[in-house]
Amino acid sequence: MTQHTSDAQIRQEARQWLVVLNDADTTDEEKRDFALWLNRGEREKQAWERAKGVWSRLDDLAPALTIPPPAEKPVQAANDTGSSRITRRRMITGAAATVVGMASGGSYLLTHPEVFADHRTGISAGKTVTLADGSLVELARSSAISVSWSPQARHITLHEGEALFTARHDPLRPFIVNAGPAVAQTAGAKFNVNRLDDTTLVTAIERELTVTPPSGGILLTAGQQIRCMTDGAQGPFTVDTASVLGWRNGRIVADGMRLADLTTELSRYRRGRILITGARLRNLPVTVVLDASNPDAALDTLAGSLRLRVRHFTPWLVTLSAAS
Repeated sequence: MTQHTSDAQIRQEARQWLVVLNDADTTDEEKRDFALWLNRGEREKQAWERAKGVWSRLDDLAPALTIPPPAEKPVQAANDTGSSRITRRRMITGAAATVVGMASGGSYLLTHPEVFADHRTGISAGKTVTLADGSLVELARSSAISVSWSPQARHITLHEGEALFTARHDPLRPFIVNAGPAVAQTAGAKFNVNRLDDTTLVTAIERELTVTPPSGGILLTAGQQIRCMTDGAQGPFTVDTASVLGWRNGRIVADGMRLADLTTELSRYRRGRILITGARLRNLPVTVVLDASNPDAALDTLAGSLRLRVRHFTPWLVTLSAAS
């Protein structure tokens, strides 16, 4: 985990560690990885204490939370410890956000403006949006944008996911895309923006645009990419734009990509989260081409090539760890 990890992401990881550690098959390596995560800083310790508090309240809140049983499967006895563990997992992955939202007075909505996005996609398909000036936005799966139009500028916010922008040329009204730590601006260009957990990748496909940070902006020309973070940027780098746009054909093309970023992209094709339990694995560089149309099969392929262990706790939570 890097210093750029947001407080929200740390809180999410704390809740996921509760799921991992509550499983009877938790390995010694996972326990060591959790200890490393917990000792990383004060934010992790505070998030862990908060998550434990939520966990302890789940049993009391259970009667008020309706979780339908799996279809066509027998209901297990109430005193079945396996059933209890699975129920708690489902509650922590599906209902904990609701519990936290109730406890914080609905602060989730205030800190997640993507809920009110103008255009969004799910895990099943992307879509193309035609803007008022004729510009096009091709949204990848699990992506969301908001549009703000004025006589002075054309503003787009990429809340999450990835999008290919084809901005119609207008020298009097700049086309501006805000995506986390990155702000891209152009009079008219074709470019791709990929918003990951703690970084944003901006790639010029046709013509040129300016990206900040760094301060003052940096000019990208066709075939160049920059990686933006909260405290600066890396690049520009020359990239294969066809590989960058592989998502349009259901492919994820990684050339030295961080494992954490690769799993973020793969998560856009399936429900739930993919958690890398081995902290040292997050920055592992990966070069691979994955067919994302079957994300679980792609995950197995990735794990086999990297000698990783895949564990499915629920349909909504999958973990990757180093094979023992």
